[in-house]
Amino acid sequence: MKEFLFDNSTIITNAVEFIAALSGTLYLRKNKNSVLKIFVIYLWLTFFTELVGHYTYIMQNNYSYDWFVKIKNSYFCYNRWLYNVYSFLAIGLIGLFYSNLMSTKLFQIIIRSIFIAYSLFAFVFFTFTDGFFLRSLPYNYIFGAVAVCAYVILYFIELMRSDEILTYYKLPSFYVSIALLLWYLCATPLFIFDSYFLAVNTDFVSFRYLLLLFINIFTYLCYTFGFWYSLKKSKE
Repeated sequence: MKEFLFDNSTIITNAVEFIAALSGTLYLRKNKNSVLKIFVIYLWLTFFTELVGHYTYIMQNNYSYDWFVKIKNSYFCYNRWLYNVYSFLAIGLIGLFYSNLMSTKLFQIIIRSIFIAYSLFAFVFFTFTDGFFLRSLPYNYIFGAVAVCAYVILYFIELMRSDEILTYYKLPSFYVSIALLLWYLCATPLFIFDSYFLAVNTDFVSFRYLLLLFINIFTYLCYTFGFWYSLKKSKE
């Protein structure tokens, strides 16, 4: 079982990402929700980024095509640039999603200020260094975790203040928030200790692979359940 999960972790992760994105799309077809559409776009962005990011496996070959040689000898041989773009868009889309959920002006300002601060930091770092193609933004995972946790906490405060708290179980945004919060709280420590992710640390390698896989499965299935259950309750 362990070997099966190791060998198929990428396929399993891509599968649950696709299921969540597809479930969100089907939910939108039945229930027009312009705010939730932003999060569904984020899900599709995640799925396609992970899919395209696998091109680095092709770069391990030695084809003699001119275009292949040019790419392999360039910065685009690595997919770091792709995930730097993805991180920026992901924080922005999630922030936009939660900002549109808020009716409290102060909360909207806080969320937008967090994203502006992240954008300025990313712009300055990548402008004055050559790290865009070579490395991720310093403390990117920590900043992302703090930003998303702040978004979710503000959402829960907003929810408790509103009449929607009486029917919270019908809101897909509630399930999305629970899953997002748990993902960042559980996955971020794994990325912080990435320096220990070495071949000699076999125990940590195994633990990291399996835990991250289970976190991803739980998160995206939670999104899927939230879309399905909310749609079911909305019809009752």
